[in-house]
Amino acid sequence: MSTLVICTTCADGQGQLLLEAAENEALARDLPLTIRGQACMAACKQSCTAALQGAGKHSYLFGLLAADETSVNALLDVAAQHAEPGDGLLAWSRRPSCLKTGLLARLPPLSW
Repeated sequence: MSTLVICTTCADGQGQLLLEAAENEALARDLPLTIRGQACMAACKQSCTAALQGAGKHSYLFGLLAADETSVNALLDVAAQHAEPGDGLLAWSRRPSCLKTGLLARLPPLSW
């Protein structure tokens, strides 16, 4: 299982809007995805930011996201990829363009 974490304090409320839009779209798609907000993910100059985490999986931190449909769709698409069986490594070629240029960090699974 993967979790999508979205910074709620990014860009004067834009992070909260991104969180709400992602939650609404995940419900509309009936995605089995945990989505939660987190106050300040300490990447303020790269806002809006979101992270993907999962037990035994690589963690990702994405930035420079807009609170719009493009970012929401991109985040939900890669969250579905991240949730696939395996170590959560996201192939660059499968990522939407805004998540290719906005990658801030990839951390190895804690089990490494």
